[in-house]
Parts: sequence; structure tokens; C-alpha cells
Amino acid sequence: MKRTEGLFSHNPVFVAGMSVTPAVAVSATFDGAYTYAVIFSALTFISLMTASFLPRSIPYALRVILYSFIAAIFYIPVYISLSDRLPALAGLGVLLPMIATDEFVVSASETRFFRKKRSEMITDVIFHILGFDIAVILLGIIREVLSSGELAGNIVGVSPILPLLSSPCGGFILIGLFAALVRKLC
Repeated sequence: MKRTEGLFSHNPVFVAGMSVTPAVAVSATFDGAYTYAVIFSALTFISLMTASFLPRSIPYALRVILYSFIAAIFYIPVYISLSDRLPALAGLGVLLPMIATDEFVVSASETRFFRKKRSEMITDVIFHILGFDIAVILLGIIREVLSSGELAGNIVGVSPILPLLSSPCGGFILIGLFAALVRKLC
């Protein structure tokens, strides 16, 4: 269970509270959540793997700045390489570049990932990214289905029962409910 704790017991959205605001904003629909998850996964993995080679002799404050700088450098190639494949990309606006300064890249790298041997770190990073992706996509599916009765633009036969879920307020409420559930179960 230790290697997979990023999926549930240490999920960056439901437990640690990291990335909550962008997760709420992008997860109003499945398309937005999926698009954000793909960009987040690619950019975070590439950035953390590259940043892990920075020498520990560099002062902490400078390392943290360099982590964001590395993510910012990789942001444009990741965006360009995925822009044709993700139609919802343009609709996410400023939320995408925020990944470069996300707590996941900046804080968790120092407090969690870079304290481990490389093989353990890679596994931990992958499971934390998967945990984030699962959380955001699950939120997107639930919010879209319950607020509009659709999923990815297709009617799914559920009457919209909670239109409030499509708003940021509804997203925060749903994340709060999921966070309570995860903390109870884990």
C-alpha cells in the first residue's frame, strides 16, 4: 500500500488540499477535467524528473524557484504537442500555466519525492499523478452528469438534479464531501 498511497490516502486533491482551486475550475465537465489531467500529468512528470537532477547543494529557496522555472520551460512544448489532440485545451486559459507553480511541483518535490531513492521517487510521483488525475476526472464526470444530464456532450439519461454542481461552489462542496469520505476510509 505504501507505493500506491498517492491514489487514495495521500491523494493530492482529496487529502492534501493541493491543486484544489484549479481542480474545481476544470472539473465542471469531463472534457475540461480530462484535458487538465493530461497536461498536468505530462508537465508534472517531466518537470519533476528533470528537477530531481538538481544538486542538493543549491540553497533550498533557489531550488524551489528552479523547480517552477523548469516546469515553465517545459510548459510550451507540452502545450504545443498536445494542443491538436485536446479540443478543450483553449477553454482552460490561465489554469494551465499555473501547473508550473503548483504546490505539487514546488512543495511536494522537496517534502516528499526528492527525499527518496530515484526508483521509489518515480513510483511515488506516478501514483500521485494518477491519484490527481482520477480525482479530477471523477469530479468532472459526476459534476457534468448530475448538473446537466450529459457526459462529454452526450445525453446520458439522467435528469439534471443538481445544477449547482456546475458552479465553483458546487465543485468545492463535492471536493469537500469526497475529502471527508477519503479521510474516513483511509
